[in-house]
Amino acid sequence: MAKRTRTISHPRRSRGRSGSTSLVVSAILGVLAAVWYVWGEDVGVPFPAPTGGGADASAPETPDTTVTEANPPPAPEGAIVGTASVIDADTLDIRSERIRLVGVDAPESGQKCKDASGALVRCGSTAANALDAWINRNPVTCASEGTDRYQRVLGKCSVRGQSVQDWLVRNGHAVAYREYSTEFVPAEIAAREAKAGIWAGEFVMPSDWRKGQRLEGEPATKAAAGAH
Repeated sequence: MAKRTRTISHPRRSRGRSGSTSLVVSAILGVLAAVWYVWGEDVGVPFPAPTGGGADASAPETPDTTVTEANPPPAPEGAIVGTASVIDADTLDIRSERIRLVGVDAPESGQKCKDASGALVRCGSTAANALDAWINRNPVTCASEGTDRYQRVLGKCSVRGQSVQDWLVRNGHAVAYREYSTEFVPAEIAAREAKAGIWAGEFVMPSDWRKGQRLEGEPATKAAAGAH
């Protein structure tokens, strides 16, 4: 009788080897990940971020806090904000609130100065008109620093995030009012060196003009009482 040959398969053993291999691979990957994390922590190398391209994978955007004309700083608490009427170059009116720009002194409305050619010009009106054009109906923000004896708000004002006082002095439309502040002296020095605005010719300091001092050839007018 012919001898029968049996073929024996071991399916369970094959699966066992495959499962063991998977476990070994997983363990190796886990060890590598742990080593990467610890090493990365020590030397400052970031752990690889997941790549999926989805919205969750991207970091949230940081708000732009850069101060620009289109992104002025927030108004201080209690500030006066609104459209301003220019009374003269150092006095504004916002919603019927009269605001004296602190730290600067501008030529009076009727004051005259001499330009570079020696001709008398209405420098007070020129300064007020230049300020009005620069503000250009943009909102003005004024932080109050108290009131003066005329019950005007003493304000430090800005437009589009820029200091109104610094702009006036730097462009030669006002001087630093040293009697009350030296903050804008550097801007005045820059204007004088550049011969900007009133520094292009001759003028009487506004505080002296209010006391009655006049340029040669300027008609005498009644002196204004008190400080401006």
